[in-house]
Amino acid sequence: MTNDLAAIPLFDPVAIEKLRAVAGDQGTTFVAEMAQLFLQESANALEDLKRNRDQGEWKQVTRIAHSLKSSSATLGLMRLSAACRSLELDTKSGAASPETPRLVAALLDEFDRATPTLKGLS
Repeated sequence: MTNDLAAIPLFDPVAIEKLRAVAGDQGTTFVAEMAQLFLQESANALEDLKRNRDQGEWKQVTRIAHSLKSSSATLGLMRLSAACRSLELDTKSGAASPETPRLVAALLDEFDRATPTLKGLS
């Protein structure tokens, strides 16, 4: 996978349309609730990620990145999902690499970029 996140769309609205279709008549409310829940849960997960990074708990960093990867993709946050995937793959061995600090920073930056989109859905 390329390290150039800028080549990946920030947001894919098709993912949101799929969520709305699954929820039927409650689609708009469902998407808003999902976005709000993601914001709340992700804030906690990012704090855990930073703490585990600082403590060198790379298996936990991998687990958090994996979880965020899946849920961000579900909400169409493609660049955030890609940043999570890169960090997940980087730390999967249970150790940091020379790229790890940059990948953590990229994930945090992409979350900040995705936040206005999420707030627009809720």
